[in-house]
Amino acid sequence: MNLSDLADDDTAAPPWHGSGFTATLRREWLLLTRNRSNLLLAVVPTAGYIALVATSLADLIGTVTYRGEPVGYPDFVVPALMFAALLAAATTSGTALVQERAHGMALELWSYPLTRWQYVAGKLLAGSALVFVQTVAALAASAALFRGRWPADRWAALLCGALLAALAFNALCLLLATVVRDSQRFTVLVNVLAPLLLFASPSFYPIENLGTVQRILADVNPVSYGVTALREALLRGFPGAWPYFLLLGVVGVVAVAGVGRALARQSRAL
Repeated sequence: MNLSDLADDDTAAPPWHGSGFTATLRREWLLLTRNRSNLLLAVVPTAGYIALVATSLADLIGTVTYRGEPVGYPDFVVPALMFAALLAAATTSGTALVQERAHGMALELWSYPLTRWQYVAGKLLAGSALVFVQTVAALAASAALFRGRWPADRWAALLCGALLAALAFNALCLLLATVVRDSQRFTVLVNVLAPLLLFASPSFYPIENLGTVQRILADVNPVSYGVTALREALLRGFPGAWPYFLLLGVVGVVAVAGVGRALARQSRAL
């Protein structure tokens, strides 16, 4: 689906008709979910990771040592699979913003009765919702394949961590999309950067197994802290995860504020 498919015409209301914030949310959700290419890029890599781990790596590795304690590899790797889905969905959200600008949809948007805060809030919430849904879907698929039997408090902590991470990383990707204006450059950048960030973090292996250079990269990699937040939530629940949840919350607030300022500034420049 092209972005122009969401445009209004002379004979029918747009599919995102409504008023204000409700219309913005509807329009953003359609924009994010009807582009088959973007959805395939968001779903296929994660499905490949889950299939690979479920069919080979889990049996091959067995257990790993995490912070001095033996942990079954499925429990260790589920947060990484969730984050693979999260990053893929976040790049979809950022790509949609770049494509919207490249196709001239911004001008048409501001011909609709819409305030800046409605546009910004709708874009942030719709994108975060998509990221959260795909992250939870990866969790559900992983739990089914690995027969995860976790206590209720661990599920609650995982869902809370997924929500915070979705808000934070969706906002970070949107912030990157406001900086990189060229659509082809952005597409190449995020499709190279996302797997690099995932594998340059203690996602699929403990940080103790990394070399000096790799450990330095992991220390400055935001994905490291996101994956650790979900891993602590799975293995220790809220008591172990709350410092990382707090960090994700701070990152999310800063990134959301940056996205809001950038989008509002771009709208005034039209």
